[in-house]
Amino acid sequence: MELNLENLTVVNSRVENYQPEPFDIVISRAFASIEDMLEWTNHLCKNHGIFLAMKGLYPEQEIQTLNDGFRLLQTHRLSVPKCDAERHLLILGRA
Repeated sequence: MELNLENLTVVNSRVENYQPEPFDIVISRAFASIEDMLEWTNHLCKNHGIFLAMKGLYPEQEIQTLNDGFRLLQTHRLSVPKCDAERHLLILGRA
């Protein structure tokens, strides 16, 4: 709202209560866990859509315990200017 961006709608709602037409891509930054993200946003993504999860340290254990209904498609290590901490982008889809 502060940026006065056009062609977007700001929605102030809990993710599990938001019921729009499904999206091609669901993006999450600083969510509790990959499991929670996928559970709470599953209804927001089309059947052949993808989920993008921004994570800090590589979440090896979270990936190993993914629900059988989802799979890791790709992982990218990110380089953030002026930030020495690890950052990763995980691309997930339905199995």
